[in-house]
Amino acid sequence: MIQAQLQELVEHCAANGFQPPVPTQLSNGGMLIRIPAVSVTGWNRPAADVLFVAPPGYPAAQPDCFWVEPNNFRLAGGQTPQNTNDANPIPGDIEPGRTTTWFSWHVQSWNPSRDTLITFYKVILNRLAFLQ
Repeated sequence: MIQAQLQELVEHCAANGFQPPVPTQLSNGGMLIRIPAVSVTGWNRPAADVLFVAPPGYPAAQPDCFWVEPNNFRLAGGQTPQNTNDANPIPGDIEPGRTTTWFSWHVQSWNPSRDTLITFYKVILNRLAFLQ
């Protein structure tokens, strides 16, 4: 299931001008998905890598939260965005010392028979466009 959804995400990214996702198997059984160099406006840099986890049990277990790399990701005026910090590591991350900004951002409803990795990626993109 996740391989088919990863392929759909690759196609979605290509069709929308994003670089392809880079999946990494995590030691806890989840899959870390990194989408490099996502263009953003209203932030302290023009692009950042976006990372999120398809947890063990995905898609019945929904993705939750996301990270931006490198850390110190701030609004254009220098303010720290709501519900973020630079101290929450990615659970099960196999890259020691990775520096990220964690966004405590959640899907309001998740239906594993309908929602996909693209659904969650769009939630992330909406959050990054919502400047608070």
